[in-house]
Amino acid sequence: MNEVLIKIKFLLPSLPKAEKKVATFLTERPEEFRSMTLALLSQESGSSEASIIRLCRRLGFDGFSAMKRAYLANFVDINPKIALDVNPDDSVQEIYKKVVQNNIKTMQDTGALISSEYELAVNAILAAKSIHFFGVGDAYATGLLGHMKFNRLGIGGSAHSDVMMQLSTASMLGEHDIAIAVSYSGASETIVKAMKVAKVGGATTIAITKSSKSPLLKYIDINLFISTEDFTVGKDIVAERMADLTIIETLYVAVLTKSNRDNALFIRKSQKAIDLNKM
Repeated sequence: MNEVLIKIKFLLPSLPKAEKKVATFLTERPEEFRSMTLALLSQESGSSEASIIRLCRRLGFDGFSAMKRAYLANFVDINPKIALDVNPDDSVQEIYKKVVQNNIKTMQDTGALISSEYELAVNAILAAKSIHFFGVGDAYATGLLGHMKFNRLGIGGSAHSDVMMQLSTASMLGEHDIAIAVSYSGASETIVKAMKVAKVGGATTIAITKSSKSPLLKYIDINLFISTEDFTVGKDIVAERMADLTIIETLYVAVLTKSNRDNALFIRKSQKAIDLNKM
């Protein structure tokens, strides 16, 4: 996992034209960068040295040398498609191992994008009256799991699959409520509308998404980004959902351990009700 390269890929869609040329070069020819000077990178990428320095600072480095040191420190010569390269002759055991490799890579890459926004999200949840999850398709399933987990801590909320119910719920949210959008692209019209309505009502809006440049972000207070690459035709590999679930689990465990409430009491009450239903 190369954290510098992951951050460059993440920022790529939202970069200014001059910096995007440098970033594109680095993502397409990462091995060549290892032996490049600032002048040579400028020449090969067709960008000015000033643009390269601006990109370095945008990534959080003082300059070119600092970025290159960080890049070299964790450079891994690996083709990101390897884990997804499943062949017809593969046994089920081999396919399982490749799926696991891909999921692990996605979660590790997402870890490279962790920021102070996570602390903001946890603090917002600790002060919240209710938490509501919004998502369509398999993102809804992720949101439903999130709702179930926080509900066991005594925090009310919802996760609706119906579009009208999502919009209706969003319209009822206010200052002490949280709306969490789970959207890979950040372009789902339903989710964008729901977050707009929730934000106008005064709710704190949180997004779990891959895109650093999407219509959704206009209405989001706290961004929790995932990093994943899906090379399949139907874009149906579940690694992105693994990243979503890992983020939700992180928030849940953080709230569980940092809250002053007796969370164990709520969990015991919930489990007791479940056990009674089994009798």
